Amino acid sequence: MKELNEQIDLLLKNFNGDHSVIESIQKADSIHPFSKESRLMAYLLSVGQITYDEYVQMGNEFYRRNQKNSQYLYLFDMAPRTFGQTWGEQHIRNLFPQFIKATKENLASLYPDFDGEFDLWLQGIRVEVKACRANSTTTKGSLASRAYTHEEALGYGFKYHYQQLKPSCCDVFIWIGVCKDKLLYWVLTSNELQNTGKLGSQHRNENTGVVGAEVFEGQVFMTEEELMPYEVSEQEILVTVMKKGRLSI
Repeated sequence: MKELNEQIDLLLKNFNGDHSVIESIQKADSIHPFSKESRLMAYLLSVGQITYDEYVQMGNEFYRRNQKNSQYLYLFDMAPRTFGQTWGEQHIRNLFPQFIKATKENLASLYPDFDGEFDLWLQGIRVEVKACRANSTTTKGSLASRAYTHEEALGYGFKYHYQQLKPSCCDVFIWIGVCKDKLLYWVLTSNELQNTGKLGSQHRNENTGVVGAEVFEGQVFMTEEELMPYEVSEQEILVTVMKKGRLSI
């Protein structure tokens, strides 16, 4: 939308139009599909400042930008349970089929008492996957309407929230940060998690995170800057899990 508004502003600046009409359009309430932008373009079209082909081109360019900038917006419409317990784990397995889903059946011979303590299994490495969506916490509306782009998340210092963390039950964590235009990945060991000093207690276990106590379940709030030491590209996830995991088991 920023690019489109800049295009419209430039066209208005280079055109000696009826300022009273332009001002009335800019002050009017936007009612879908009659937004301020659509009305201004209709005015520019009606007075011959742009041709119909140019109007169509502006629309096509806006659509392409919007598709790219909102390619992960659908994830903000997912129910919390579906997103938190299903999407992240499946996403990692789609990227790297080498990860085995941790179930009683799959781990019967290795972990006869397995009860869902971790999500994935990779050559003896126990892996837990968590995902968090970046969005405004100060505005109202649906989660999708409050979704941040990566640039916005950085600019506002958004803190990614990962909860129900069980470092005593897994070797490596894969954390996914979801912005509407980008996915971010962080890989860290259970020891690295505890060494961040960010692990706080969760309501189910008030002793979680207390020095000297066995950590069972906790949560963290961390900015992208704080998570930077653990950042990996999508292509590096598998090799980083294997490298860090082998040092942990």
